[in-house]
Amino acid sequence: MKLQAYILRQMLTALLFGVVSIVVLAVPGVAVNAVHKLPAADASLLAAYLPTVLQTLAPYVLPLCFLLAVVGTYGRLAADREWTAIQMAGFHPLGRLLPGLALATVLSGTTWWLFAEQVPGLKADQNALIARGLERTLSNLPPGRTTVEFHGFFLRGAWRDPRNPDIWHDVYMRRAEEAPQDRIDLFAERAHIRTERGALKVDLEGVRAHAPGAGVRSEQGAVGYSIPLAELIDPRGPATSTRPRYKTVSELREQLDVEPDPERRRILVYEVHKRASLSVVYFLFLLLGVPTGLILRRGNQLAALAVSSAYGIGYYALSMNLGAELASHTDLPVLVVAWGPTAAGVLASLPLLRAGLRR
Repeated sequence: MKLQAYILRQMLTALLFGVVSIVVLAVPGVAVNAVHKLPAADASLLAAYLPTVLQTLAPYVLPLCFLLAVVGTYGRLAADREWTAIQMAGFHPLGRLLPGLALATVLSGTTWWLFAEQVPGLKADQNALIARGLERTLSNLPPGRTTVEFHGFFLRGAWRDPRNPDIWHDVYMRRAEEAPQDRIDLFAERAHIRTERGALKVDLEGVRAHAPGAGVRSEQGAVGYSIPLAELIDPRGPATSTRPRYKTVSELREQLDVEPDPERRRILVYEVHKRASLSVVYFLFLLLGVPTGLILRRGNQLAALAVSSAYGIGYYALSMNLGAELASHTDLPVLVVAWGPTAAGVLASLPLLRAGLRR
């Protein structure tokens, strides 16, 4: 038990070091992205936004950190001849995988909880925070700024009234539309622009409308628009409306109970199994990481890091990108598409594990 606890302690230390290192490296980039999305946000809004992004990354970062911890721990055991001493003491090499299995089980359960119930709702939380930041941006435009653009929505004026910056003159506005042929260009002599109750309010006077796709021109005295800020953030609609990736597993299962469309059911089932397969990747990374560390040893840390990174990138590319394409555009069974990369990785790891334990 002391030996198992020793190996587990080494893995936990390496895992913690990996997580802290990645967080330290990721936070500046996440912060820059947050400032870009929330240009007028104060410190409290940024402090609320950053954790949601880090939580979204956690289910993908933890497995990679676990893989690096496994490679580092068993590589150090081999480099310091402790692995040889363990074998000479009569301990079966497979038994030394139990600490990794225990840690993988805990992390797998945690990752499933994140994927199933936590991460899907974070997108809605992020959009709500972005909407608050966008509202502050629109409410505090610099006096000299005469252009506003968000995801296809475009508003430009020739000048703004110095006494009332909410009044714009000689305005051109284009709303975000799904199809180019639905676009309508609006020209107005005067516009009153402000934010109210989570929406951008635009009251136009002296309006001339032009629909390029239909070749139609018209003139109107006054037109008022109330554009939800959520539409400016994502013109396709709220992230939580229909897309499976933004629903919890509980919501997906409830929808499966009433969903009549076979194609839609296939996508929903794939989403559930994809999250499950991504949650158990720790066991695959354990089978790959142990022999990689034993074979490459401590003297080749850069090589071990490169190989481990290749494992992670290759797995996620196959599981997420290729899997989604196969699920959407082929008739392959959902279980094969969702679990295929994990199963193939386990089968490929067994000969490598056998070679590593014999060293």
